[in-house]
Amino acid sequence: MTQGAEVAESTGVCPSRHGKPAGLPCAAGPLPHGRPSADARPCGRGSASSGTRIDPPRFRALHLVAAAEAPDPQQALIHRALATGRPDAALAAALEEAAVAVGSPAHASLVSTRQLLVWAADLSADRSAREHRLLLAALHDLCGENPLDMELWARIETLPPSPLRHAAWAGRAVMEDRFGAALDHLRAARRGLAFWYAREDEVTSPGSRLNPVPSAGAVIDTVEAAVACRMARGGATVDAATRALDARVLDTVQARAARRLLLAGQVYAAGPHHVLRLLGDSTPATPGRTATPEAAERWSSRLLLVRGECRVLTGDLEAAAGDLREVLRRHQASPGHPERRRALERLTIAHFLLGNWQEAEAVVDGIDTAGGGTAGRALRALLSAFRGSGAPPRRGSWVPPAPTTPGAAEPDHVVIATVARILALSAHRHHGDVLAAIRWLTAPSSALEDAPAKFAPLWLPARAEAAVETATGASSLAGLAELHECAERIPYLMVTHHRLAGRAAELRGNPTAAVDAYEEGLSTAKGCAHVPPVHLAQLESAYGRLLCLLGHTASGLRHLERAQHTFASLGAFPFDHRCTQERAALAERASPLWPDGALTERGLAVARLVVSGLTNSQVAENLLISEKAVEHHLGRIYRTLGVRTRAELASRWPR
Repeated sequence: MTQGAEVAESTGVCPSRHGKPAGLPCAAGPLPHGRPSADARPCGRGSASSGTRIDPPRFRALHLVAAAEAPDPQQALIHRALATGRPDAALAAALEEAAVAVGSPAHASLVSTRQLLVWAADLSADRSAREHRLLLAALHDLCGENPLDMELWARIETLPPSPLRHAAWAGRAVMEDRFGAALDHLRAARRGLAFWYAREDEVTSPGSRLNPVPSAGAVIDTVEAAVACRMARGGATVDAATRALDARVLDTVQARAARRLLLAGQVYAAGPHHVLRLLGDSTPATPGRTATPEAAERWSSRLLLVRGECRVLTGDLEAAAGDLREVLRRHQASPGHPERRRALERLTIAHFLLGNWQEAEAVVDGIDTAGGGTAGRALRALLSAFRGSGAPPRRGSWVPPAPTTPGAAEPDHVVIATVARILALSAHRHHGDVLAAIRWLTAPSSALEDAPAKFAPLWLPARAEAAVETATGASSLAGLAELHECAERIPYLMVTHHRLAGRAAELRGNPTAAVDAYEEGLSTAKGCAHVPPVHLAQLESAYGRLLCLLGHTASGLRHLERAQHTFASLGAFPFDHRCTQERAALAERASPLWPDGALTERGLAVARLVVSGLTNSQVAENLLISEKAVEHHLGRIYRTLGVRTRAELASRWPR
């Protein structure tokens, strides 16, 4: 057996004709003085599990042979690192250069940049260089997609305080949702950096151990952007990420992280449509810096999460589900990873809107495993409300969450939980509670920053419906106008807008306008790539009911039948039961509520106010007519509709 073949058999890190390793090296850990272990074992063929054992000198010798034979320069560098048993400043510098060089995504397919920097630190003879490389390794660890290397962080804990060390700890605190600690470390990092700048002469003198890393300020800006992003401060995120990129001193991995944060901040600041345009455009929008990712980083799990969220918010639901499932696949081995929890929350919403409620229930179960807490419970309650599987809440039972200080909880997480509760209340027709919840959600005192605005496409329909059902005049029109503005960019929301506009017209006693709105909604739905099935069924139900009330019973019942079929297929049993009751009642109605042309607009206005409980004098005052005129209109209404009392009229009026 040749030496090269023995390397392949015993180490699993062999130079192949294709330049790819048979396996990845796994250092057992540092020796004293920070050198790589000679007993490092590979994750490939001939490992300890197969019974083969090579003594340390032979292990190093084999790696030296492999380094000489390796066709790929970085593969040779890896073998040299594993073959070295003592500090080597030149090799350490080469490893650091490989980790931070442009094009490192290709290198990272062999060994992570974090591992290269750890090896570089272990081979450093100079203490300050070793500390600097360990800190860079920690920063790359935060930028990666794998679970944190806790052995590395144990070593970071032993390092002396410095701006970079505080920045690294701030980044880790963000990943662990400890925002207060993250802010404390950021403040300490800023103070340390100011101290360095105040002692600039000493810092830049030869041999000084206070030499700061040139990129320290940009690194701190990047971590500040991460903190601001997780606290839903879109403008602050964009500003900090822009400063970091404009400095032009970040290494490739850190620059990618800053660009991802810039994109995530722009979801809050500029909206999801803007970010989706950036993700689909490879041309930089601004010289010098851009949020547009490079091809090699375009589909990292963090960018897939950003794109998946934007697609949920813009109504591209099938594509969103695909992105989010891919994020889950990549984090399959890390059930507690924060990105996995966020992907599960957003995937539940996507499945709910798609009508895949069984898949949504399965995803909710995963949120519990990932530590979803409040959001997981709220999303489960949402599905229960639409399925009718749980006891409905009492009216007036909505209570805002306990007050929290800014940074105590991730705003996105709180907003998703609140939106889920709002949609559940809307399904139960507790419109007063819906409005109370949304008032809390959008109040500055809730300390949710820009998160409510980002998720507005999810809760605006519920607010508009609650305003229509509980109010008249300005508040109802304002809710519809805000929904219409949002719906102009999200086609399926326009279907909901037309349904609510029709309902508002019904309540104003204008059936002609209501019919026009419902028909416009059905026409819009035909042009949409996807409309949430429950939204379309609600439109069909409202239109069918109105047609029956107007005397077009056969046509109206057909629409009601289609709506009921959709509700039944979804498992939306409360809606299905409601539809069944309406079909039965409307099919037995002897005469229409509004025979075509039977009631004038003034007659409809009088009838609506009478049904609302006003006396004749109050109706006259509202319409600026005499009480005798009200009596005249009311008598004509009774004769036309075949009723004799106010109670009978109220029983015939649409609710």
